[in-house]
Amino acid sequence: MIYTVKIEQTYHYHKRMKYIPQTDSFVEKELISLSYERNVRQPYGWIKESGTPPCEHLDVIVMTDKEYELGDEDSVKIVGVFKRNDSDHKLVGVPLDRGIDDFSELSETEKEDLHRLYPREDVGEGWFGRECAEEIIREFFNKKKRKTIIMVQHTESQHHVNGMIGAWGDWELTERGRDQAFEIGKWLLYEDCDKCFEMYVSDLKRALQTAEEINKTLGIMPTVTAAIREVSAGRGNGQPREWYDRNKKSKGGGYDPDYKPFEDAESDRELWDRLYPFYREIISNDRERILIVSHGTTLSFLQSMLMGDSFEDIAKRRFIGVGGSVSKFVIEPDGKVVVRYINQQVC
Repeated sequence: MIYTVKIEQTYHYHKRMKYIPQTDSFVEKELISLSYERNVRQPYGWIKESGTPPCEHLDVIVMTDKEYELGDEDSVKIVGVFKRNDSDHKLVGVPLDRGIDDFSELSETEKEDLHRLYPREDVGEGWFGRECAEEIIREFFNKKKRKTIIMVQHTESQHHVNGMIGAWGDWELTERGRDQAFEIGKWLLYEDCDKCFEMYVSDLKRALQTAEEINKTLGIMPTVTAAIREVSAGRGNGQPREWYDRNKKSKGGGYDPDYKPFEDAESDRELWDRLYPFYREIISNDRERILIVSHGTTLSFLQSMLMGDSFEDIAKRRFIGVGGSVSKFVIEPDGKVVVRYINQQVC
């Protein structure tokens, strides 16, 4: 089993190191490094494919005399594991150029180093070979397959109260909207959104400011993207509603998925096509917990996609939320989508 290790501790650092994912950097903690304290010179890190600290991940000790810097990455074979009853297992890896495949093939000196690193073994704990390590890795990745997606529609914006069109008009939140967003942030604590959620935010001000207020509680570093902007109204973006209604193209009878109020606006079909790559990314990446802060029409389409609807189904049904509403979807390991709640007002 070959994986990529990212180094977070070497013998040269006497203090334990903490990884800061937002800046891809390390800072010292107050505690002395266990490796340094017990004179174990092998470097220590985590398996990149398993996640990133402080979120769930798999730790690995690399049995090598190669010198690494913090943050270095290398390919390793997993040959063993220190199995712990608290499930904080420590995998054992070796560089690919070492001709060994199992813990039993390590040198006696290396085994002594590892036993010195973790000398206490309760019942059921201890150092095991490759087969046990592979089983632990399988269980870890099987557990990771469940995915939670929470969506927040931005709160009260200036265009909600000033008679203007939203769309790509870059309106700010009202004071009431900021208060609403702050309350949503506190409410999301009950969903553990402060624990390893990845946040995606539309780059329009009203969504950014909603995320800003939420993060006064959650403290998540957001990924800002234009991919989840609201549908564009073209020339109608940010215009007075009276002007918009007077100048927009008239609709024919029935639902037209290609209707545009102005030539340079987006149709429903174009919005769906713009959002679909983002949808495919969030359901296929390795992020287990995702928080999306966006807009009404955009979120209604993403919700339809999660429920398995095709674009043609939009003509029959769609989910409509109001400012500040929150939705939660869980994708189970077998692919089943469970709707915990949809467009729920929490403030």
